[in-house]
Amino acid sequence: MDIRYNLNRLAYFVATVDAGTITAAAHQLGISKAVVSKQLQILEQEIGTPLLLRNTRHLRPTDAGLAFFEDAKSALTQANNAYERVFDRDQRPKGRLRVTAPVDYGVSHVAPFVARFQQAYPDVRVDLFLNDMRVDLIEERYDVGFRIGWLKDSTNLAKKLRDFEEIAVCTPKTFDQIGATSPQDLTEVPFVLSHALEGRADWTFTKGAQSETITVNGMTQLNITLAIRSFLMEGTAFSILPDFMVEDDLAAGRLVRLLPEWQMRKGGVFTVTPPGQVRSNALKRFLEMGHSMIGQLR
Repeated sequence: MDIRYNLNRLAYFVATVDAGTITAAAHQLGISKAVVSKQLQILEQEIGTPLLLRNTRHLRPTDAGLAFFEDAKSALTQANNAYERVFDRDQRPKGRLRVTAPVDYGVSHVAPFVARFQQAYPDVRVDLFLNDMRVDLIEERYDVGFRIGWLKDSTNLAKKLRDFEEIAVCTPKTFDQIGATSPQDLTEVPFVLSHALEGRADWTFTKGAQSETITVNGMTQLNITLAIRSFLMEGTAFSILPDFMVEDDLAAGRLVRLLPEWQMRKGGVFTVTPPGQVRSNALKRFLEMGHSMIGQLR
């Protein structure tokens, strides 16, 4: 069995699953559709099980094909890395990275970082998808995801970028009207709920050994932090947001922190990668550069 042909078939299969159709894969590979189709048939015959489900309009991997895809992609990455290390140790990272992040953090921090990364590594194509829904990195074939808050149990590999604290904020005008000196003073003040936090209405403030939990007066609910910020600027409400999302507004005096002597929940910003993934040079540089730079972005 000739390993060269097997690696080619793996490459055709991975390209087909990534592209979604044999035609698109053939175009990306620069070969004919017939060659790709024939090699995929031979691959399925060699393995002895169907890897792809086909109809006139769509193509998707079977359960066996999806498992095989992950291993095949890893094997190709290992092979490519081996060639790169031997033949050109100084080769610049190249290829494509699929990245996902929450909308707000993606707009304010990840997108500017991606621009800087691609200036440093122009041979790497970064596809950035912003989505507040929690996605499955393996199922959606993402190389890396950004997570905000508190990580749930998972086999994914996570590394913390930075810490943050939730803080209560409003405009200076609203601050003067509220005149709050304790958490209880906030219970009757109009509050903007965050859909990302599932409309949470109960909040705990702590000061030393003292702890107070209040139920806020939720007047409206928005699903994007930037929209909440805009709402606050035009109204007489307050909200609770991650401190890194309002750093510039606080520094410029557009927003004011309520009850600064009281603390709230602390969370983290993380990069998350699928388990068992052989990291390409592009992904390694992306993570290294991200962890050294992204916390500096405002």
